[in-house]
Amino acid sequence: MTIEPKEHAVDTETHPADKASKWDIPLESDQWILSHNALRCEINSMIQALGTFICKVDDDNVPQWAINNIKEWWISHVTHVTDHCKSEETVYKPMFSERFKWPAQIDELHDALDSVKDKVQTAIDRLNAEKSNLVAVRDALSTYEATMLKHFEVEETTALPLMRAYFTPEEISPVQRKILEDAPENAMGALIFAMSPDGAKFRSDFMTVRSIPSFVWYLAFKGRLASYKKDVVAKVEAIESGKEPAKKSGWF
Repeated sequence: MTIEPKEHAVDTETHPADKASKWDIPLESDQWILSHNALRCEINSMIQALGTFICKVDDDNVPQWAINNIKEWWISHVTHVTDHCKSEETVYKPMFSERFKWPAQIDELHDALDSVKDKVQTAIDRLNAEKSNLVAVRDALSTYEATMLKHFEVEETTALPLMRAYFTPEEISPVQRKILEDAPENAMGALIFAMSPDGAKFRSDFMTVRSIPSFVWYLAFKGRLASYKKDVVAKVEAIESGKEPAKKSGWF
């Protein structure tokens, strides 16, 4: 989809659409898209893991540890995606609407996403030892993913290029930084993990192009990646393997 920024202007004289050339960071490396990638990775990994697990488990024999894992993962994901959409609605939309017309389709897709998210919640609430309910969760997540991907596509082909046409990097950078700072703990870890599980690409790409000193990795980012792997990724891996995570013993 190609968008013509001038057609979405609120006031071309006060705020002309002439800022796109000022952006050095490639569009695909914009924090907005990287945040989308984190959610894409998060939801798709669980769908794939459930597909594998369903083939392994017998009818009416879904273990309780797996049910608990799925429910805990979903709680974390809902916190993540809810915060992401809230930032778009309460930070991006009011700010951007001062210079260009916010695409109405984004709000429509947020409503659609809430609707399918509720259906996933219902399916997860019904989880028990019956394999059919596990299949229902996988199917509900697949529908939810399709809606989410459509939502991301619209934002990335409309609001994002409009943002870059009407705002300079210097105006947007502190806003995006605050969004990450205020996000749930696992949101930053998810963004890093989606770029590369070891954090190397985040350090070489995200941090370098934004001139973030290397020592900040140890102060602000390394721990968040480790927490995300423990709190979220490990649950997906356990479902995919079909093996209950080992319980830690002792004090540590």
